[in-house]
Amino acid sequence: MIITVCIGSGCHVKGSRKIIAQLQRLIAEEKLFCDLELEACFCQERCTEGVVIRVNGEIITGVNIENVEAIIRNRLK
Repeated sequence: MIITVCIGSGCHVKGSRKIIAQLQRLIAEEKLFCDLELEACFCQERCTEGVVIRVNGEIITGVNIENVEAIIRNRLK
């Protein structure tokens, strides 16, 4: 699974760095190094929709520190 987190200015202001840290923690705790690849990218052209991530190409908006782990866990099933 490839997870790409937008770090453009709009997403950065909305907490993309914290989301990256949360995902790094999840990968380490669950030993998902072989299952997940974490990347960063710039603008996804959805700046008003909160932090934007892509999971295997699927764009997900409104991601925050409270829901990011559930979003990823649901896709790991």
